[in-house]
Formats: sequence, C-alpha cells, structure tokens
Amino acid sequence: MRNLLLGVISLFLSTTLSAQPAEDYDPPRTEYDHPDLQGSWATRSITPLERPTSLPNLIITSEEAEAYAEVFVQFAFNDFADPDTFIQNITNMNEIYGELRSSAIINPENGRMPFSEIGLQVVAQVRQRDLTLFDHPEQRPLDERCLGSIGLAPYRPLLVNVPRKIVQTEDYVMIYTEAPSSYRIIRITEDRLEYPTASFGGYSTAVWEGDTLVIETENFRGDDPARLVFGRSVLIGEQTRVKERLTRISHEEILYEFSVEDPEFYNELWNGEFTFQLDVDVSYEYSCHEGNYSMPGILRGGQMEQVRIAAGNN
Repeated sequence: MRNLLLGVISLFLSTTLSAQPAEDYDPPRTEYDHPDLQGSWATRSITPLERPTSLPNLIITSEEAEAYAEVFVQFAFNDFADPDTFIQNITNMNEIYGELRSSAIINPENGRMPFSEIGLQVVAQVRQRDLTLFDHPEQRPLDERCLGSIGLAPYRPLLVNVPRKIVQTEDYVMIYTEAPSSYRIIRITEDRLEYPTASFGGYSTAVWEGDTLVIETENFRGDDPARLVFGRSVLIGEQTRVKERLTRISHEEILYEFSVEDPEFYNELWNGEFTFQLDVDVSYEYSCHEGNYSMPGILRGGQMEQVRIAAGNN
C-alpha cells in the first residue's frame, strides 16, 4: 500500500512538473481589455500556510514532497478525519513555476507568521477558547457561527478542495468562495470611502497594475481576530491591512500573492503566495446555517442546564 501511494504521488508530481507555466504568458482579455480572470478556480494542495519544521526550505524536492505526503496521509486519513479530505484524496504540494513549495508564507524566510508578544497571547487564548469554551454561541469561532470564512481576505490554503468563482465587469470584480459569508464584490477604483463600516470581511478596493489585479483591504472588525487555517490562527484586527495580487500566469493557473500588516499582532509585514487552478466543477451555494449542528446543540444544552439548575439539580 505504501509503495502504491508513493507511486501515485510520484506520477502526479511528474505530471504537474511537466506543465510549467511560462512567466511571459499573455492572458486572454475581457471586452474592457483587462486580463480575464473569470471562471471557476480551486486551491488543491497539502502545502500549509506556515512551514513545517520537517521542511526547513521553501523550495523542496519531489522526494521531500513524497515523504511529507506520506506522513500527511497517515495523519489526515484516519477515523476522525473530515470526510471531504478522504473523498478528495489531495496529496500534492503547491507548485509555482515548477517549484514545489513547503509553505504558502515566503516572508519571513522561516515561513512562519511573525507574531508579536500580544499576537502570541491572542493565539493561545483563541486555541484555549476553541478547545474548552462551549457555554454559549458567542464563545465559538466565527467560522462555526457562519460569520467568518476562508473566502475573506486574505485567502488561506486549507487541506481540502476550495472552489472559487470569479466574475468581472469594467468596474467590479466578484469573487465567490464556496464557504460561509464569502461573496466579495470589489470596486475597481483608486477612490476609497472615507468612513466605511467595519466588518469581518473588511473594505476592499482594487486597481489594475499592468496585468495584475491589486486588492487592498482594511476596516476589519476587531472583536474576534482569529481566522481559520490549518495550524495557528491568522489574526486580523482593526489595524490590519491586507494586500492581494491576482495574476493569471497560464491558461490553468492564477498566482495569488498576499501580504498582511498589523503593528499590534505582528512584528513585521509578512506575505505568501499560492496558486488557483482552473476547475471544471460548478460552485454551489454554501448554506452554512442549514448544516450547522453545533450551534443548536450548544443552545439546547444550555437550556437544559438552566432547567436543571432551576429545578435544584446540581
């Protein structure tokens, strides 16, 4: 079984390495003469946001990728795994211009988020909350409450297939991620609202810099800064500024680059990159609340506890 798995991974890696995009790629154009980013795209890889300690270098060999994938399979495909992880069987590392990557983060050089002391404290508090606090819905993470999303800036790599749909007009770009609260309708303009309302998604505008769409986002809410990712939470607060760059680098790929700056949570600006791959699947409405069983369970449990206490049953 082990040899079969490694053989499949090797075949996948050799296939993807043979399809390297050209850096001088001339993308198709919309009727407004902008690069055409429209269509369905997905992110499919086991490359994490932060670099694993077992892979000290950003660029790794196919042998290192195979070894990491083998460990990942043993970890992910177990009795407690998300069924999507098993069904989709994603075992490849992200690849950019023919280079296999060990992490999405490229700066700092160690591939880790440069948390400040405050940031480290908040990350620890978030982890403690997520593992122990279940007394009422407001204690649970944003994603569990259908208020946060992997479709909000910055995009983060996860270990499952994440479909995205991009639609463009002359003045707007819409990016829909199949996830809760994930519509981003971004105006293409150099003018920003002076006092936009703060939200968990922030306020985004975009401009074209050559063939690259550059999106700047700020005005985030700060009451729950944690953003879902595999590993330590990304922290986004009132002082955070996120910059994103989308460049179509081949017929089948969009290069997604991002930077995060926040003087409270981080000691320095940090940035990363990964690719979106052309996807033949259709994106569907993500009806988060309809399948959100944890919230009703918490509420029912709380009500039952209140009844028990009122009846004098300690």
